[in-house]
Amino acid sequence: MVIRIVVYSTAIVTEVIIVVSIPGCLLTIVTISTRPNLRNLVNVPLVSLSCADLLFAICGPALWIYHYLHPQWEPPGALCWFEAYTTPALFAVSIGHMLCIALQRYFNVCTYSTCLKSTRVLIAMLSLTWLLPFAFLLPLSVLSETKVDPKTKRCGTAGSTYLWAKIIPAIFVYITPYVASFVCYALIQMHVRKSMNRVKAHAGHDSNRLAVQFSSGKGGGVRVNLNDAVPSTSTVQTTHASRNADDGGVWMGYDRSSSSDDEQNVEEQNKPDKTKVFVLVAPASDQPRTDNNQHASQGSSSQNNAAERQITKMMMTLFAVFTACCLPMILMVLFYNKVPSEALMVASTLMALNGALNPIVYGLMNKNIRQGYKHIWNSILNYVT
Repeated sequence: MVIRIVVYSTAIVTEVIIVVSIPGCLLTIVTISTRPNLRNLVNVPLVSLSCADLLFAICGPALWIYHYLHPQWEPPGALCWFEAYTTPALFAVSIGHMLCIALQRYFNVCTYSTCLKSTRVLIAMLSLTWLLPFAFLLPLSVLSETKVDPKTKRCGTAGSTYLWAKIIPAIFVYITPYVASFVCYALIQMHVRKSMNRVKAHAGHDSNRLAVQFSSGKGGGVRVNLNDAVPSTSTVQTTHASRNADDGGVWMGYDRSSSSDDEQNVEEQNKPDKTKVFVLVAPASDQPRTDNNQHASQGSSSQNNAAERQITKMMMTLFAVFTACCLPMILMVLFYNKVPSEALMVASTLMALNGALNPIVYGLMNKNIRQGYKHIWNSILNYVT
């Protein structure tokens, strides 16, 4: 009785997941493909991942429901082989996309490399993401007999005696991509933490610098403020700006001398041509322009950094959701003989849930995608009504 309740509950939940996954993936594909502000290299893996989630929902969970409700059903040989081959392959494709996204984030955040900013490189990487899982799983599907597995309640090759055909795909298309993705995000987190520590340390040293303030009075000149950066025994020498605009700036310098040499160097320090260290300060006429350019540059850099942080945060959330949904299934496959049938059914449902949650993550954590969803949805409603 309990097993029957679990089976029917799993079938109902799986049906709801399919109803959410297919429209969500289609909406994501259409939104990113049609909105100009979303058509960039960062979002290309999201479109490809949505295609994988869409195909997985159609080829996998849609058939699982019938298996759950009719345990004695034996599908045709070709359909059973298709299900046994495509379901694990599309799952491996999703894991490969996690690695592609993680590598893209790592190179953008932690390095100055423009490798993954190339369209050709990204397309090649996504092509391998699609081809390798199907290539690695093909020998197992061809050599092994596909039939309905009584534990998973769906077609599969769990009873295959070709151990090498199981181990090689498990290592190269399941375990390795997931571990590599985890390592990439761990390195990103370490890099961000080190950068924050450097910024805090740099901010602490800013208060110990020599401050120079330009005065645009009639005679021109420079006002010098000394902090701890210059010892109290230092002698500071300044010269006033010329009234001629062609001079190009104001010169300031200081000569560090010990207190024992003060009397000896008094006369030399009073001479205008004895300054030893100089700092060039921009003239008053150019100062507003320089300030405006600097503020504009800082504002643009700040906006870019904020956008990169938001994208990285969204991708890390995407990986966390994938881990919560799919890691149980990965672990249960490794210990297949010791896992009960009900646990495998729950893990399969969680794996299908990942495709339904991904579009929700995009909409919640990316303002542009959320606005794109609203635009497409409003267009559909206007067309219908």
